[in-house]
Amino acid sequence: DNGMGPVPSHWKGRCESGENFNSSHCNRKLIGAKYFIDAFLAENESFNATKSLDFISPRAYSGHGTHVATIAGGSYVPNTSYKGLARGTVRGGAPRARIAVYKTCWYHDGLEAYICSSADVLKAMDEAIHDGVDIMSLSLGYEPLFQETDVRDGISTGAFHAVLNGITVVCAAGNAGPAAYTVGNLAPWIITVAATSLDRSFATPMTLGNSKVILGQAMYTGPELGFTSLVFPENLGSSSNEVISTTCELTLINPNLTIAGKVVLCFTASPFDTAVSSAASYVKRAGGLGVIVARHPVNILRPCLDDFPCVVVDYELGTDILLYIRSTESPVVKIQASRTLIGEPVGTKVAAFSSRGPNPISAAILKPDIAAPGVSILAATTPNATFSDRGFIFLSGTSMATPTISGVIALLKTLHRDWSPAAFRSAIVTTAW
Repeated sequence: DNGMGPVPSHWKGRCESGENFNSSHCNRKLIGAKYFIDAFLAENESFNATKSLDFISPRAYSGHGTHVATIAGGSYVPNTSYKGLARGTVRGGAPRARIAVYKTCWYHDGLEAYICSSADVLKAMDEAIHDGVDIMSLSLGYEPLFQETDVRDGISTGAFHAVLNGITVVCAAGNAGPAAYTVGNLAPWIITVAATSLDRSFATPMTLGNSKVILGQAMYTGPELGFTSLVFPENLGSSSNEVISTTCELTLINPNLTIAGKVVLCFTASPFDTAVSSAASYVKRAGGLGVIVARHPVNILRPCLDDFPCVVVDYELGTDILLYIRSTESPVVKIQASRTLIGEPVGTKVAAFSSRGPNPISAAILKPDIAAPGVSILAATTPNATFSDRGFIFLSGTSMATPTISGVIALLKTLHRDWSPAAFRSAIVTTAW
């Protein structure tokens, strides 16, 4: 909180103590921290609070809340990167803004999932109104879709009361794209945010034995993998009884002999990034040295465990690599570390995973309202995060796009204290490009 002035006199919030968190963790930057768990406990009787990995306090476990909070209002942190990738100064949309956190989602160990009770969310929003927040940023939503007046959707109800009190509410559109009619948080008084790509990529050069260079995408920061045997696990012939799969998710059924000491090319139709992580895990377990995954572009990119070389290409480039493998008796490939490339902003587009309209409940109300960067966003995380470097991590989703818009509104709010939530929405929607 260096350089931050006194906490505004109108602020009525507080910081609650709990597991691994006490009120002394708050300061002139983090001015509020509360947690809401009563409804979750009532709805999930099997939850064991004493054995749970989550902290029964405002403290984050997964890092999702920490990540989005720093995107909205994080302070300047110079010379930050993920193992050298995307190096620069990290900051939130409104670096001088104050932050108050309201934790409403809890990790259920038995279900291995996060659950947000509608009643907890609604109570948190009610207290945020009373505490005196200016903007609510909610990187969460409900599936299936509910009508704005449905009692199971606490967000739209809470947002309605917030807007009546002059508080702008910004919510995530969801990550169910690219299918149509998948957008969530549909209430007209909410600013609903879709995700776009950035003018940045993490190019990973792969040199084939014929000297052709293929640029894949990865977050590989390990040492260069020199020329290594390259294999596409195809049928071994009619004389073999071995079962072979070229699908990334089924790489585990392939004999270790076909993979050990090699880089494996596989194809997947799955839109989920788990196809890449699964293939990398199977190949590594079989003694392989790397994996190249050909798939439809989905804009989600993550490093693989232990910095294992896992590179993503589209189907066209995957086919080029396959044709090379079939053209020679001893195909080889060299994989270099990923590098950051910056392009033109006009090259950005709506992320494949971002939920789309039309509005499935009321087509006359256009949703999403706006789109913002939500692909491979570098921001702070918690010590529990798997793929972090010095407290920072890349994450993708409309969850990351939402606080970007919240930060924009915070900046506008300093210039136009008298604007209504509708005025902020109008200004953003009618001037975006």
